[in-house]
Amino acid sequence: MKKGMILSIISAICFGLVPLFTKIVLSMNYDVIAIGFFRFLGLGIFSACMIKIKKVPLKLDVSILPSIALDSFFQVLTLILLSTSYLFIPTGNATSLHFMYPIFVFLILYFYYKNHFSKVQWIALILSILGILFFIDFGNMNNGIGMLIAIVSGLTYAIYMVILDKQGLAALNPFVLAFYACIMEVIVLGIIGIASGSFSVTVNGLAIVSLIALSALSIGGTLLLQVGTRLIGSGMASLFCLFEPLTSLFCGWFLLKDPILVTNILGCILIFAGIFLIMKPKKRRR
Repeated sequence: MKKGMILSIISAICFGLVPLFTKIVLSMNYDVIAIGFFRFLGLGIFSACMIKIKKVPLKLDVSILPSIALDSFFQVLTLILLSTSYLFIPTGNATSLHFMYPIFVFLILYFYYKNHFSKVQWIALILSILGILFFIDFGNMNNGIGMLIAIVSGLTYAIYMVILDKQGLAALNPFVLAFYACIMEVIVLGIIGIASGSFSVTVNGLAIVSLIALSALSIGGTLLLQVGTRLIGSGMASLFCLFEPLTSLFCGWFLLKDPILVTNILGCILIFAGIFLIMKPKKRRR
C-alpha cells in the first residue's frame, strides 16, 4: 500500500510540472489539441520502445479493447474540456475546480460500485476539498459556463480513473496499456488537429525541448498513476493526486515568481492534513 501511495504522489508531481512547460509551448502558437497530440505521441513512442526492449507481448484480450477506448475517450475529453474552460475563467480557478474530481471518484465508487470508505477516508476527502476551495479566487467566478465546464472536466477525469481501476485496465502491463491508449488518442487528436489547423505551429529549439519535457512528464505521470491505482485503488489514488496543484503552486512561485497568498497556504495545510490522515499507519490493537 505504501508503494502505491508513493507512486501516486510522484505521478501527481509529474503532472504538476506540466503547466510550466505548457505555458511555454502555448506562447509559441501551439493550441491544446497540438500539445495533447505531441504528449500522447511521445508517450506512445516511449511505450513502444519499452515493449520492444522488455519483449513484452502486445497481444490483448479483444474484450478489453472497448474499455481502453472508453478510458482514452474520457482522457481526451478531460483535456479538451479543461482547456476550453480557460477561455471563460482564469486558469487557476479552472484548475482548482477541476481538482474537485476526488469527490466525484468517491461518489461514483460509493453509489455505483457500492464501495465503503472509513470515516478517516471521508474526513481526508473533506479536508482536501476544503483545501482546494482555498485556491479559488471567488472574485473572478462570474462566468457560470466556464465554471460548469471546469467542473465537468473533473467529472470526466474521475470517470477515467474509475474505469482504469474497475475495468481491470490498471492490472495490464503499463506500457502495453499506454501504447494502445495512445494509438487511439493520437488518431482522435490528429483528426481534430488537421480539421482545425492546429498543426500550423512554430518549430524551434525551445519548443522541441518543452514538448519533449511535456512528453517525459506525461510518461512518468501516466504510467505511475496506473501502477499506483492498481495498488491502492482509484479512491485513494485520487486523494494523493492532489499533490499536483501543490506542485504547480510551488513551481509557479519558485520559477515564475507567481505570488502565494495566505489562502493558498491554508489550502496547502488542509490538503496535507487530509493526506496525512490517509498515510498515518493504524495503531495495532493489543
